[in-house]
Amino acid sequence: MNTLKDILGKIDLEEGYERLTKREKKIITLYYLEGYKDEEIAIFYGISRQIITRLRGKGITKLKKF
Repeated sequence: MNTLKDILGKIDLEEGYERLTKREKKIITLYYLEGYKDEEIAIFYGISRQIITRLRGKGITKLKKF
């Protein structure tokens, strides 16, 4: 399986990926590559689904800037 970093490198978003926090990277990887739902990721981190959704959105916004 490709890592998110490999995929983003192919579409010139690697620099944006490096600006993500560790948590944002992990949430985006779990959601988009491993198919977990926000609720499942929230249980993993012990925080609310809304926070996961917000963190994922924040990470995607950072990637869109590049």
